[in-house]
Amino acid sequence: MSETKALPLVGIELMGGDEAEAIVEAAHEAQDNIVVTRNAAVVIVSAPGRLQISPEAVRAHLGRDDWAGSDIQVIMASYFGFIRQMDDDLILLEWLRKDGG
Repeated sequence: MSETKALPLVGIELMGGDEAEAIVEAAHEAQDNIVVTRNAAVVIVSAPGRLQISPEAVRAHLGRDDWAGSDIQVIMASYFGFIRQMDDDLILLEWLRKDGG
């Protein structure tokens, strides 16, 4: 009998607004297993083990070219997991394995 271990969730908690909605859409495009939780003031975007967001896709959803990957920090209230990359190419959160990979 084999057991499948569920991956822990990683994610970001964002202040609501146009940028948060663009990030949600970009996350949906990058992977199909994201979970979006909406509360009165925040939007939480999470996924098991890894969350990937393309800043280029965020810019496309916003309809402007001036949004940089690091701009997510302005509306990010919190995050869970480890930020592996946050630049104009990719925003990546994931849990790190014990071997560092």
